Amino acid sequence: MRISRTTVLLLVANLVAFGLVWRATSSHRAAAETPDLVFTAAGDRIELTDEGRTLTLERRNSIWRVTAPFDWAANIWTVQRLQDELRFISLDQGFPVENGGEGLATYGLAKPRWTLKVTGEAGNVTEAKVGLMPNTRKGFLLTEDRRRIIPLSEAMVAALEAKPEDYRVDKVFEISDFEARAVSVRRGPDDEVFALVSETRPRVGVAAAGPEWRFESPFDTLADAEATPKAVAALTNLRVARFLEAAETDTGLAAPGLRIALEGSARRQALLIGRPIDAKGDLRYAKLEDNPTTFVVDGAALAVWSRAVPQFLSTRPAGFDPALVTGLTLAHQGRSLTLRRLDAAAGGTRWEIPVVPGSTATKRREADRAQVTRFLQDLAALRAGQRRTEATGSATSPALVPVTPTPEPRTKIELEFGNDRLTLLVADAPPPAGPGQRLVFAKDARFGALCDVGLLGGLLAQVEPPGWRDRVVMQLPQGAKVTGLRLADRADGKVLGEARLAPNGSWTGSGRLDAATARRVAETMAEVTAAEFPTRDLGAGDWKYELRVTDQAAAGAGGAAETLRTYLLASPSGAHNLLMRDEADTDAFLLAPTRADILIPLLDAGK
Repeated sequence: MRISRTTVLLLVANLVAFGLVWRATSSHRAAAETPDLVFTAAGDRIELTDEGRTLTLERRNSIWRVTAPFDWAANIWTVQRLQDELRFISLDQGFPVENGGEGLATYGLAKPRWTLKVTGEAGNVTEAKVGLMPNTRKGFLLTEDRRRIIPLSEAMVAALEAKPEDYRVDKVFEISDFEARAVSVRRGPDDEVFALVSETRPRVGVAAAGPEWRFESPFDTLADAEATPKAVAALTNLRVARFLEAAETDTGLAAPGLRIALEGSARRQALLIGRPIDAKGDLRYAKLEDNPTTFVVDGAALAVWSRAVPQFLSTRPAGFDPALVTGLTLAHQGRSLTLRRLDAAAGGTRWEIPVVPGSTATKRREADRAQVTRFLQDLAALRAGQRRTEATGSATSPALVPVTPTPEPRTKIELEFGNDRLTLLVADAPPPAGPGQRLVFAKDARFGALCDVGLLGGLLAQVEPPGWRDRVVMQLPQGAKVTGLRLADRADGKVLGEARLAPNGSWTGSGRLDAATARRVAETMAEVTAAEFPTRDLGAGDWKYELRVTDQAAAGAGGAAETLRTYLLASPSGAHNLLMRDEADTDAFLLAPTRADILIPLLDAGK
């Protein structure tokens, strides 16, 4: 492959042009304009003396504190405003001192009001004097070598005039809510300490999750998942109403009535609460344990911590994830029933009523999936109600009751989570209790919850298999169909109607089962759905009718086989109530109203 002469010339021309451009620009460098700043260091310590009163700010572990005239966390925004003004004071903005400093008085620098010292990270100290021009608010800075005077902005003068109190943050605790790990409370010197701790601990019936608040002392139990984090967050954000100097004899802080210790990831602070500052009692004296500064806080904001045990106990006696339950056993008045979960390949989870020792079930049956799921969800959602007590006055607290000694339970619920078990007990609620309230508690729990169990209905006492059976009594598989119907009176055996499905798909019938009626009845009997499996006597009397249904399976290689099923029917007891029973089953059921509406006119035709 040959390269043309023109291509070579173009390449050489480009290289020459590049060289000329590089030569012309490589020697040119834009001079960086670096201002000659007075305070070149970022500053780890700022000392400001205002006519003999000294304000000292220090940065410790990236956190600014006021260390003089008191020791307190600094307001980061106020400190930042001062730093921003210091950062841009440049020697270029000033002018030289003339005649050996004879004109300093003109700028208020003969006797400067402020002395400013800034200590850098390396320990170097920069000192300057600041004064105000007489009869004005114009500030001027005299450099450390007393050679230059620099005019200051109004914002800088305002920052210098700020009082030490303006640099003090009004937040009591330096620990943020997200790093709080433990809270301990002591009411009075002789009172028992109770402690809350946030930790990750596995619990039966609960998927792995993050840290949870729980009581560490005087007992080990779960704290309320909503009230506790909310109260801890409010505590970490507690604000100082005002700082107030007072004698210790007046504050009552020598023997505080309430002591709250808050622990974070790597630090701990304790708040001491003393007497009210006046007869109203809304505000109380307070101080931090390792800080002599006295201040005032809102007593109402801390009232919840004075009665923290009832306020922070978990109000959920049955805290579990319903989706994790693999089985449950209900026991009531000496009788029990077991339900087990079946993991279906498709269509969700199925439940069964197995035959196990001690169970009332004598035959395995499918359980009503929707009913079991709803029962578990309602059980897991149980919460203690609210009530007023003498201790809390007009305020409400969770209706929690000590269960020592353990009351006699009416119902026992054992939940299975694989190989783990969680046992719940339901007992009568102690007076005064509202209608529908029961005392619900976990086995070995210290407290029980007064819960409204109305959503659970009568299922807490339902230990009979019909009460949990699947409402679909019979459903033809895909491709199968009803091909024959025969209705008879059981008293005399008289056939009241008979119908047959022809090969062309049309119905022919006689008696009460004419073609149109037979088609509707066949559709009804293709899926028999119960509204209820009653465990009580409905007063329907004896079985009066017999309905025989012929089913044909889907056509296959061996032809379509036919099977028979027979249902016993009672006389209709209402507009939509029809009691039925499969002759091969022992459980009677009320047919679903939409299906009963098709059969009832057929039975009433002879009246």
